[in-house]
Amino acid sequence: MRYSRKMARRLVGKQLDLTSQAPAEHVHDVVHEVVNDIFGMGGNVARQRRPSPSVCFAAECALLDLIAKNRGINVAQLTSSESPVSVERNVFNEPLKKPEGLQSSIAKGKQVSGWLRRGKRISGKDASALVNSLLSSLSERTHDLKGIMLNAGQRWSSEEWSDFCDGVTLTGLAAKQNVAIIVEDPFHEDADAFYQQAFSKMEGTPLRIMLSKPVWGSESISRLAVYLPHVELKIVPQKAGGYHQVLEAEKEAERLGFKGGIYLAGVAGTTNFNSIAMVSLASAMRFNRYFSTSFKKEGKTRLVYPYVKLENNQLQVPEGPGFATNLCRSGVRKRSIELYAFSAEGRTNKREVRKALLDSTYDDRFIDRELAEQERYSYSDIALEATPNSTR
Repeated sequence: MRYSRKMARRLVGKQLDLTSQAPAEHVHDVVHEVVNDIFGMGGNVARQRRPSPSVCFAAECALLDLIAKNRGINVAQLTSSESPVSVERNVFNEPLKKPEGLQSSIAKGKQVSGWLRRGKRISGKDASALVNSLLSSLSERTHDLKGIMLNAGQRWSSEEWSDFCDGVTLTGLAAKQNVAIIVEDPFHEDADAFYQQAFSKMEGTPLRIMLSKPVWGSESISRLAVYLPHVELKIVPQKAGGYHQVLEAEKEAERLGFKGGIYLAGVAGTTNFNSIAMVSLASAMRFNRYFSTSFKKEGKTRLVYPYVKLENNQLQVPEGPGFATNLCRSGVRKRSIELYAFSAEGRTNKREVRKALLDSTYDDRFIDRELAEQERYSYSDIALEATPNSTR
């Protein structure tokens, strides 16, 4: 949060080119100009600690929202080199947290579809047992399971990978049911010889490898050139360094022969606004094939309305310019009390900030719901109206 406040103060007063032909690159340059001002090198002074990439990602999203609203289009249209593509919610993290329960549900007739992902690290022996038992329970039933993702956590040896491949392929269940098996980061990132052996071993099988470490921005992608024709990629935008960096990483991977799919991670369990930003980013990408979102309820601290909706497995962002969202005043009130707000002159009186925010985010669609919300908070709009010089 300290970095966010520094970033916000320095952004105030910066020139934003609303007519830029490369808006994602432009906002990236603006944000990193501020980063260099705050955290860069000055003379012989040692460089200070740089901000979290998630701060840059958030700042870029805010600036893209401003440009898109000015042009009357949404962020996906603004950042896409072609027409935005639809985004499918096809990765599910919950089922494999309790494999026994999933198999019991399958036996009772539960339909399984998309990609099932186990985020918790798993050994090669347990992974082959999990895959075979799950596919065995599905063998006599109709399903639309595309694949299974397993997190190896960079802990497997080459022998463990070989045993896993044999354990999965010899049964023939994955090939027969046309189910792909993706293993995330089986080896340590500097185990080049292990990866070359693994690529040879999995050729002609339904097995694939997904790399997530070190997959950050375009610089790390260029260092993975020898791997790219054989792997899938997992990219976390909040770690990649910004919205623009993800798009550049995809372009760089394609240039180096990448033919797989990208799993855009860092969505599940987050806020509604983050889901909107991530779906907008995914729709601007050509290789995004795996996507998950939890539709987490934000409760008292929710800030955004409307939110991403699911229609026939397709994620739909709100229609309208920018991210097409409005702030919920109850959420703004809670957040603005917790955080300091800043203007060009420095720190601003929090009471004045609340008044300005509540006024700027007022929307008729919130009237009925906000009347109910007022009962939950001691500070209400009625109290705000009673303040001197109040404006609505």
